Amino acid sequence: MSAPLPLPVRVLVKGASTVNWVSFMGGPRTDFIFPRVIEQQLLAQGRPVDVETRSMTSQRASTVLRTWQSEVLGFSPDVIVLVYGHYETIHLFLPRWLEVHANSLRARPRRLSGLYRRAVLRPVWKLLAQAQARLDTILDPTLRRGRPQQVAADLRQYIDHVQKVGSPLVYVFELLPPGTRFQSWFPGMARRIEVMNATLEAMVADVGLDHVRYLRVADLVELHAGGDVDVAIPDGFHYSPAMHRHVGERLADDIAAWAETQPHLSASVRGAESS
Repeated sequence: MSAPLPLPVRVLVKGASTVNWVSFMGGPRTDFIFPRVIEQQLLAQGRPVDVETRSMTSQRASTVLRTWQSEVLGFSPDVIVLVYGHYETIHLFLPRWLEVHANSLRARPRRLSGLYRRAVLRPVWKLLAQAQARLDTILDPTLRRGRPQQVAADLRQYIDHVQKVGSPLVYVFELLPPGTRFQSWFPGMARRIEVMNATLEAMVADVGLDHVRYLRVADLVELHAGGDVDVAIPDGFHYSPAMHRHVGERLADDIAAWAETQPHLSASVRGAESS
């Protein structure tokens, strides 16, 4: 009789383009986003893994409560990775629908559509973005103070819900400030990210569970990029292939250590069952 197959670690990764985009795009197939690195690293350690990534550009934290039942109840992930709050820090006042419309990757290559985007939409968007940048140097960049609390409240509610499904390990990410190329366009974003990070870290501390963790990404920038954000996120917002790899490796190591404490995933338990 053959030994029973071990259960895979089920990992669900959620977030906006900081999850699914590489800085810069167009490289080789080995330019993995960090969820793929998690998969690669755990498999290299001999640990079965099943990773699902649910990610969309410009996604806000408010979406997590709409989809959690369909994503979590059936899949029952062992690990959930949440990368949210970044989009909410970008714009001081420009609405999401306009930002998504102006920068859509779904526009069809049609003559009239192309003319509209070149002659109307892009100039209007640039004008509004320039006006916002000027206001961002005049007004308090954290003027809309409710945003961080709303993000933290949505994620806290999500965490409370998913704990009912087998108490999974949950990571909430620290966010990186914008790189040099975007600091003039979003002068107040770095300050907004400081407030967002402090709010998210406080939320995780308030949850008070060892298996709900705040992942410090700035530590990886210090360790692997000499503390230079422009090296970690060359396009100004998204992780480089190397940074994706460092994030994925950090998570994979932490997940593997946690999995050894779980009876259904523990290597020692698997060995005893098969003997």
